[in-house]
Amino acid sequence: MDYFFVICLAILVYFIVSTLSRNTNHLSDRIFIFWLFLVALAEVTFFLSSQNLFEDFHTVYEFACGSHVLHGTVFYFYIQSLINKSFRFQKKHLLHLIPFTIYMGYKTTVKSMGLVDCIGEGGCSHSDNIYSVVSVYMKFAITLAYVLVTCVKIWKERRNNIFCKENPCVIKWINSVGNGVLILLSLIFLIKLLSGLGVSFLIDQVMLIDIVVTIFVISFVHIYSRYAYVFAQPFNAELGQVVIKNEIEEEDNTQQFDKQYQQICDFILLNKVYKDGDLTLRKLSSMIELPEHIISQSINRCANRSYSDFINSYRVKHFVELIEQNAHKNETLLYLAYECGFNSKSSFNRVFKQFYDITPTEYIKSKE
Repeated sequence: MDYFFVICLAILVYFIVSTLSRNTNHLSDRIFIFWLFLVALAEVTFFLSSQNLFEDFHTVYEFACGSHVLHGTVFYFYIQSLINKSFRFQKKHLLHLIPFTIYMGYKTTVKSMGLVDCIGEGGCSHSDNIYSVVSVYMKFAITLAYVLVTCVKIWKERRNNIFCKENPCVIKWINSVGNGVLILLSLIFLIKLLSGLGVSFLIDQVMLIDIVVTIFVISFVHIYSRYAYVFAQPFNAELGQVVIKNEIEEEDNTQQFDKQYQQICDFILLNKVYKDGDLTLRKLSSMIELPEHIISQSINRCANRSYSDFINSYRVKHFVELIEQNAHKNETLLYLAYECGFNSKSSFNRVFKQFYDITPTEYIKSKE
């Protein structure tokens, strides 16, 4: 069983190094690396506990245990960075450190008052001391609160057809992470509940939780490898030059399409041409001075949708923004539909339901 924790820790270190070696500046990757580091710290506590090395490495053990409360916060920010590409840390986000500060303040206070003796009791997580038990449930409550808030955010984003269609791999990965974290917390809560009811386990409940977490970590990094493409695919040496050449050409074409697509998006957003109900492909082509087939190919390749769906996505998004500004309280829905570029109420309802699976009226009611 000891080797189990060592293997898990080795996998985590490998994935941290692999992620660090990727040429990316995405905030989500940096948050993910930090999360992996916290998980590695958790594995360290499990290993020290399994080896009865708690007293020898008491400071490391207690610091690692205290870092557990940060998992919920990091999970929250990681999902935020995946859902919102423009997300950046601000000073106000420091407020999320308050729960961690309260938790560490509580542990420091009870220890300084002599109410808890972690070394003498074999570790705070193993102790039956009421103050130690409170710290464990405080940690669980903080983490659970963040996980539930984040899962609600994931659930709302899954209802956003625009985001799901534009980011199919991202939404699958987010679903996997969210479901995995919920399952993990549910299992830990179940173990704690059964233990409190007097149910005995074949092994110590703390060790059982450690094993559950370790299994989760191994599954976690396995699923990540499917979506993040961390591993390089080997290829035949004789065909290496051909493969590299094709990849370079494909990359050049992709960069060209990306550049043109960005140009199209910037022009549409800047000039809000989607408000024109008669905005045909030819009309946009003459405005932006790009050939029609280039516009069509760029949209198909980068957005994976037709020209009409692409333009309608801007119209629907603008309507949602108007609803968030409470414009519907002063204007009729038909007026807002025309304002967004729709030519009729029927087309507006049909397109909106295509993106959100509900009618505009139902959407407004869901926000009230």
